[in-house]
Amino acid sequence: MEKPTQYARTSDEVKIAFTTKGTGTPYLEMPPIPFGHGAGPAEIAEWQTWDAEISRRGTLVMYDCRGTGMSDRDVTDFSLDGWVRDIEAVADALRLETFVIFAPDSLAVPTAIAYATQHPGRVSHLVLWQAHPHIKHLLGQPGFATVLELIDRDWKLFSEVLVQLMEGFLDPETAQKEAAMMRELHTPHGLKAAFQAAKDIDVTDLLPQVTTQTLVLHRREGRQELSESMTVASGIPGAGLTIVEGSAFGWALQHPEEVLQAIDEFVGWNNAPEKVIGDGNLSPRELEVLGLLVMGRSAREIGAELVLGTRTVERHISNIYRKIGAHNRAQATAFALDNGLTERP
Repeated sequence: MEKPTQYARTSDEVKIAFTTKGTGTPYLEMPPIPFGHGAGPAEIAEWQTWDAEISRRGTLVMYDCRGTGMSDRDVTDFSLDGWVRDIEAVADALRLETFVIFAPDSLAVPTAIAYATQHPGRVSHLVLWQAHPHIKHLLGQPGFATVLELIDRDWKLFSEVLVQLMEGFLDPETAQKEAAMMRELHTPHGLKAAFQAAKDIDVTDLLPQVTTQTLVLHRREGRQELSESMTVASGIPGAGLTIVEGSAFGWALQHPEEVLQAIDEFVGWNNAPEKVIGDGNLSPRELEVLGLLVMGRSAREIGAELVLGTRTVERHISNIYRKIGAHNRAQATAFALDNGLTERP
């Protein structure tokens, strides 16, 4: 059960809002700094499912970084040290001795790396999603400067364009929810100041100093070049690099079962769901999708046969895996055959 929002105070007197859910190994899921977590469980089913899976394994800790959400928004320090102080405040408030850090594609990655070098004994595992030592490559993308100019000119349009740029063109409903939540959680002047400060953040020289066990996860078709994740993985002693399918920035929006399985294996979680009996409470449409999965159809082929968009099919597949406790197609096929939901191909 998610507990009420709590507050921690940083050493520079910034109030940081945080929540916890579940019990067991603390799992600190950082926001995609300088953004907040975005549309969460109350808005998008995929994120609700993800949070439930993590909190079933351990204690999910989420916080609003300075300048966003329910944390103090009227701040001026958007430096790397400032972002690190946010983590310090939350970890100290919860009296966490050791914990896992999950840092998503953003300034969260450099911040997590900086924190791990400063507090090596407190971070048991470091999971870096779409890793990079800085975001200069993102700020330098063609058209990105133009998008940033929209902050002052058209806040609503800025949020809508940026969500599509970050996520790789979501379905309209999800994109609108993400953009609306972005406007609710941030202020134009705060994001503008954060992006200006981001130009000077680079932790390349810190990579060899990381002693924490580290896993880098990278989308096969993501907007970020694989070379960035390779730079981080090769720069941190003993770090591993795993490629997962999909193109979306959001780790819960496409193939979350692959991401979760990689984290399970890395952290050492062994919380496989109990055996599901019957049809796993699958909807008629999900049963159709499962049947085609068993036949070896790709998401694109299933979409063509059922007249559905590929992303819609991928969401059905993610929901199927969640309901029946499968992590991949082979396990889903075994479940379908064992429970007589489809004939052997």
